[in-house]
Amino acid sequence: MRKKVSVFLALTMFVTIFFSNPIKTNAATPEAPAGWRDLLDYQIFSNISDGWAGDSGFGLETENSKLPIDSTAMYNGLPSLLLNAKTPTSPSWYNALITVAGWKAYDFTSYHPNGFLEFNIKGNAGGESFLLGFKDRVFERAAGNEITTTVNINNYVSITTSWTHVKIPLKDLIQVSQGIDVSSIDALSIKNNGFQPLKVWLNDIRVTSPDKEKEYAPIKVNQLGYPVDGVKQALVTGFEDVLTVDAGTPFNVINATNNSTAYSGTLVLTKNYDAIDSGERIFTADFTNLTIPGKYYVSVQGLQNSPKFTISEANEIYEPFLNDVTRYFYYQRTGINITSPYTQNYQRTDFTPDTAVPLMSNPSIKKDVSKGWYDAGDKGKYVNAGAKALSDLFWAYEMMPEKFTDNQFNIPESGNGIPDILDEARWELEWMLKMQDAATGGFYARVTFQDDDNMVDREIIDKDTVSSRTDIKTTADTATAAGVLAHAYLMYQNIDPAFAQSCLDAAIDAWGYLEAHPENIRTPNTGRWPYDVTDDASNRLWAAGSLYRSTGDAEYNDYFLANYTDMGIFFEDTLDFASGWANTWNTGFFSYLKAANPDSGVLSWYSNKFQQWFNDKVSRYNDSPWKSIIKDGNYYWGITMQVADTPMEMIIGTKLLGTFESNRAIINEINNSQLDWILGQNPVGVSFVSGYGDNSVKYPFSIMYRTDGLPGVPKGYLVGGPNKYSNDITVGNQISRFAAKNYTDNFQEWTTNEHTVYWNSGLVFIAAFATGNSSNSTINPTTAAFDKKTANQADIPVTLTLNGNTLTDIKNGTTSLVVDTDYTVSGNTVTLHKSYLAQQPIGTVNLTFLFNAGSSATLSVAVNDSSVINSTISPTTAAFDKQPANQTDIPVTLTLNDNTLIGINNGTTALVAGTDYTVSGTTVTIQKAYLAAQPVGTTTLTFNFSAGVSANLEVSVVDTPTAESGSIKVQQYNSPVTATSNSLSPRIKLKNTGTTAINLSDVKLHYYYTIDGEKDQNFWCDWSTVGSSNVTGDFVKLPAPLTGSDHYLEIGFTSGAGSLAAGASIELQIRVNKTDWTNYTQTGDYSFDPTDSTYIDWSHTTGYIAGALQWGTEPQ
Repeated sequence: MRKKVSVFLALTMFVTIFFSNPIKTNAATPEAPAGWRDLLDYQIFSNISDGWAGDSGFGLETENSKLPIDSTAMYNGLPSLLLNAKTPTSPSWYNALITVAGWKAYDFTSYHPNGFLEFNIKGNAGGESFLLGFKDRVFERAAGNEITTTVNINNYVSITTSWTHVKIPLKDLIQVSQGIDVSSIDALSIKNNGFQPLKVWLNDIRVTSPDKEKEYAPIKVNQLGYPVDGVKQALVTGFEDVLTVDAGTPFNVINATNNSTAYSGTLVLTKNYDAIDSGERIFTADFTNLTIPGKYYVSVQGLQNSPKFTISEANEIYEPFLNDVTRYFYYQRTGINITSPYTQNYQRTDFTPDTAVPLMSNPSIKKDVSKGWYDAGDKGKYVNAGAKALSDLFWAYEMMPEKFTDNQFNIPESGNGIPDILDEARWELEWMLKMQDAATGGFYARVTFQDDDNMVDREIIDKDTVSSRTDIKTTADTATAAGVLAHAYLMYQNIDPAFAQSCLDAAIDAWGYLEAHPENIRTPNTGRWPYDVTDDASNRLWAAGSLYRSTGDAEYNDYFLANYTDMGIFFEDTLDFASGWANTWNTGFFSYLKAANPDSGVLSWYSNKFQQWFNDKVSRYNDSPWKSIIKDGNYYWGITMQVADTPMEMIIGTKLLGTFESNRAIINEINNSQLDWILGQNPVGVSFVSGYGDNSVKYPFSIMYRTDGLPGVPKGYLVGGPNKYSNDITVGNQISRFAAKNYTDNFQEWTTNEHTVYWNSGLVFIAAFATGNSSNSTINPTTAAFDKKTANQADIPVTLTLNGNTLTDIKNGTTSLVVDTDYTVSGNTVTLHKSYLAQQPIGTVNLTFLFNAGSSATLSVAVNDSSVINSTISPTTAAFDKQPANQTDIPVTLTLNDNTLIGINNGTTALVAGTDYTVSGTTVTIQKAYLAAQPVGTTTLTFNFSAGVSANLEVSVVDTPTAESGSIKVQQYNSPVTATSNSLSPRIKLKNTGTTAINLSDVKLHYYYTIDGEKDQNFWCDWSTVGSSNVTGDFVKLPAPLTGSDHYLEIGFTSGAGSLAAGASIELQIRVNKTDWTNYTQTGDYSFDPTDSTYIDWSHTTGYIAGALQWGTEPQ
């Protein structure tokens, strides 16, 4: 029997005390290298292209509705774009668009004054002519969404049959006098000039400029404000060649109402040269001692004043903000008209009732999947994204219930007596429940349009378009749904017991699906894989932890105990942040720690790992000149989520582990500083929350809002923020060469300016926390155990910390306990009587302590009865192979503990004693004849006893095909073949050169390479003849380095890949990257082919059948 732990606070932890790094006081000296802020060349076309090309009566040659890339017309090692208008008639036209940022918009403001469009060109005959220019895209513009300005190419070059370099001033091509917006360019445009045929090639198209990267406003502040009693700092930053201040330069805080000076101080040098994030010099202006409420701005002579901000009580600053960032979810609702009185300025009629949406795999089947939230800027609804958002909201309510009330957010349910945050969450939950397949318990991943802009083909996506996979219910979505639905049961059990039970029932059914499918079933691939999860282990752990908390059932505890240590890598990663929609590791532990009887070993292990993770985040904060928890340069899609979620999880974890009070000061400081960063104290000086700040985001990526005819978006939308992968980083096409400046506020810019429900949800939590401390009463302990065995029964004492309040009642559900009968009160101690507890059923009993003010507190009591000793079986798991040669009986040993075996069931069907199994003493033998009749998958056999609980034997039934002999050949080429690349991308063809079919599940391929810096890696099969989901990849580190290799990628196949017929071949498009996207050096890698662009026999990638080498030569 595992040791039971009844009191979390008994856990002893080593707590590190942190001190901020001292701020430097020395004067600044030049440090940035020459050319550090020169504008990078912006590559529009080198060897890949996107866009659109079409014509009417011109015979324009296209490929996939784009200009074709001609690899036969090479110049300077690069292919060319072919513009071939063959057979014009009059009148006729053609237009070719070459996107500059993958159908996003790009801001060429810095390039425009002195920049050029440069490229190489040659003609088929010479003398060709066309129009060339740029097109913008600006939503909500009175003149229309698109303006194109062009020039005649012949004004700048006479095209000949030889390659000629062309250099055209951007001012000529982007003619701002014609209304085109240089900050929102989305395509290079080529149009006909007359009606003559032409054939020309364009090569190496780029935008260049001798100018510097643009500067941002130098004084960065939290544009919402600072709590009176908190740290108050502005950052004064800029490039060292233009910033006119130094250490000791005076600054003033000016009252914005009367322009009087409220505080004066001097700047302190924080970092002389921030090489990676901003390229700037950074000073701190500390005005913490200013405690007079008011509206202010910071002034430094010679610099632009800061945006205005407020100093006030924490609740006065952050409560209105909390309301708006939570009202965001109402604006994201689907299945309802958004209308007055809940909004005045952003009313709309529902786009997507979703009452009868077809399955993609079988359109004749339609499901009601109404309600829910639009996930982000598109009109899709996604289960695992929604589950992450719901989890954050539930933890916010559970940790800080006093912050959330009825009538708080002005939503249709306001006034029903239920906190508005739970009403809003229920809108998403009711949709999520409809995404479950009743027959299997699995969850469909998403509801989307195939074309969001035109709202075409709305479907429940459950099949691949790139393979034969169909009727897909993903295990990651199913697991995250199980986790949050089990949590929902606890949130609503005292509000709407029937709804709460439906959530728990759905979670339990989902767990059944996970048990039946131990493999990772990934999201449907329709040419895109939104919210695809490559490893669902952390999602399953969350499901187990949440279900154990809600039910107390041993099977969930058993799973958690068997798998929790696999999460160690997440706590140790010094680049990672908090949990997310894909990796839900902390979330799983949070749920488990709130269970009535968590295992002491888990608590000890998690305490150490969490402290390691916590310490790393504090160190990052102390090391950052921007006072953020972002490691230098680690900016990717949705970084603001991590800035919010990290303090959120620091708060939850320390509160559950009992270490919050000892870390309160640093947690408060970090939470407020991350809000400072989000609200404007960042390298671009932008408040990433709409409506909050003089320089706040105005145009979040949103298909809904950019076409509604209304200006901007509602207040409270959090966008993703800087993303150094915003464009093609491999050719330098970033928004900025500095990681934290890769940001653009544009309706098209989804890589930096989109919003999602699970970004705002973390912001809800930290905003609620920032409103200030509460005066809630607390109880200690919050969990306890009670044994109904007479000799072990004992009263349970509970200590109250009243904080000026009084205890008014204790309830078990809706029933009040009777004072002096069920419990007694002496001072600040409540004693729950054993006579009352002995009457409670086995399981978890939740007792709610009610006070005259503030929130209630709950004591969870795990009730058991040790007078009955359960019988056990060994083993509890087994495997059975249906292949006749491999079939064996399965013996099971019983430990009866004075009970007797009364039967064995497979579901509701009883096994037949003497036929399906035999009993000899304490050994039960499950007959192979019975097992051979079971389907492939997991068969659960339940052993029932005369007393105590039953025990389950999980039998994994397989049918191993007999490996057939055969010969194979591996052909390969690599793309790209650059010396360094952030991904390895072999293209492989596997051919059966034998005379019999080969089972692909017996085949392994080894691709040998050097890792060039040990990092975690991701494997992707972008496409395969047998379906990407049937291709597996494992990374193996060699015991010692060999020629050109210290690792190899082992490529394998699932049984779903089938067999490879004699003479047949399959293709694989493989991609490997490090999780931090650092480069591999491919040159010299054993399996790397640097020269070929088509398949050739390649002996350096080895092939095996049933473990035996069949092709190639292994490195020595």
